[in-house]
Amino acid sequence: MDDARSRLQWASSRCTTRPEDIAYSLFGIFNLHLPVLYGESAEKALGRLLADIISQSGDISVLDWVGEASPFHSCFPACITSYQMLPLSPSHPHAEERSPTTDQQPASSTALQKMYRSLAKSPLPQFINHRLTLPSITHRVISVHLKGEDPLAPSYTYRIQTSGLRPLEITLPDKLDDVAMKQGALRLVRPWHSKLLSPSAELDATTEKQLLSTLGRPFNALLLVRLPHNEYKRIASSTLIVAKPIDSVSVLQSKVRILNIV
Repeated sequence: MDDARSRLQWASSRCTTRPEDIAYSLFGIFNLHLPVLYGESAEKALGRLLADIISQSGDISVLDWVGEASPFHSCFPACITSYQMLPLSPSHPHAEERSPTTDQQPASSTALQKMYRSLAKSPLPQFINHRLTLPSITHRVISVHLKGEDPLAPSYTYRIQTSGLRPLEITLPDKLDDVAMKQGALRLVRPWHSKLLSPSAELDATTEKQLLSTLGRPFNALLLVRLPHNEYKRIASSTLIVAKPIDSVSVLQSKVRILNIV
């Protein structure tokens, strides 16, 4: 179990007498020193656990879940069972499964250097005062159309077009409201952590190739809606949102932003 999500997935099928004990039982596994507060909700106990994991390690794998969002924070799930679904494999592509970026025109070295510097200088993710500060590669949603719905499930499927990414479909447990449907309100983002970069201090030919390969692969995206005061809120999805970059040019035209998510 290399990352935090692997441990959460391992614990997601456990049963305890008190619902909050599932989160408490993981305090020691993650080497966290948090108070046990019997009587709090299971959502709050899990939220405190996840917030401290991010604060201590910056491990963004805890954001990789599907299901209902927690009232504690929009980026955390209401229940640990949301981690049962297997995440997108981060394994390197085989030679015959080349990254989309390798099939396109060569990327500008200047653009690569700019992107590398932006990513390398990004701070670690932090959770402070119920706000998640999250370095991300952002993609603006250009259009969103309701393709199908089943209010009894409930389930709403949308087709989304986004800058720099191939068109995709997402399934949500709730219908998007008028605020989210406004032009420019939605973002698809790729959470970022500096450990995803090569440890090399300089951008040489090998590092350039690794960076393009990393950024050109499909990734699990978060769907965010913009709020007043330059804040964002995550919109929970019923299935993983697997986003695929178009090509190397679109990858390097993406924006690196530090987002405040509530």
